[in-house]
Amino acid sequence: RRRTPKVNTNTQTLQKKNTKMASMTFAKKMNLAPRAATRFAPVARVNRVVVRAAPEPEQVAPETPASEAATPPPPPPAPAAKSVSLGDAMAFSGSAPETINGRLAMLGFIAALGAEASSGETIFQQVGDAEPSILFAFVMFAAASLIPILKGVKKEKFAFFSPEAEMLNGRAAMIGFALLLAIE
Repeated sequence: RRRTPKVNTNTQTLQKKNTKMASMTFAKKMNLAPRAATRFAPVARVNRVVVRAAPEPEQVAPETPASEAATPPPPPPAPAAKSVSLGDAMAFSGSAPETINGRLAMLGFIAALGAEASSGETIFQQVGDAEPSILFAFVMFAAASLIPILKGVKKEKFAFFSPEAEMLNGRAAMIGFALLLAIE
């Protein structure tokens, strides 16, 4: 038999009455005999919370003329690309000389090092053997580097490639190419 905590007698009487009524109602719903209703466990009392909500009061919007409501605001103007003149780009403080020289130094350093490792020829012999093709490649790389600068395209970071890393690698390649020339 279960032990129940001691409760006020009025509360116990009310609980027994509610339990008996609940078990009788359950017995009626299940088409059971009234004496079978006494076999069921007492039903626990359920506390309920009732929440009432009211609609928010509607706010009155300020009236606008029909012509303003139909016309959306114009979009902001697109930023104009700032083109740079050839003189500004190729100036001593311009961005083109270091960018072009760095890219050509990276190309020349890797090409010279790879060709010397495979053929054993010095840089001067390599340039003497293929002067037009080397000159053509350098002109194409210089033009491909100069055109975006003249159009005013901003250099942006792409993954781990950044303009700062390109400048650093270009400077290192310039030093490396100069050392290749000095060593031979």
